[in-house]
Amino acid sequence: MFESVQSGVLMDRPFGGVVSLVNKKLRHVTETVCYRERYTVIKVINYLIVNVYLPCVGTADRLLICSNIFADI
Repeated sequence: MFESVQSGVLMDRPFGGVVSLVNKKLRHVTETVCYRERYTVIKVINYLIVNVYLPCVGTADRLLICSNIFADI
């Protein structure tokens, strides 16, 4: 397993996920609205930021996963 994770496209972070980075100066005006495995929604002052991690073309049930993500959002 280690060899397959450390080679090719799967190197370093093979299992996806999503993260939103906010500058330290804006942290006091930032609120996490919602977070899930494949998306985060944060509010910075009057801005709503949605960060989404969608599956790649080769993923099984890709359309079902995408429709579930968008339905949740």
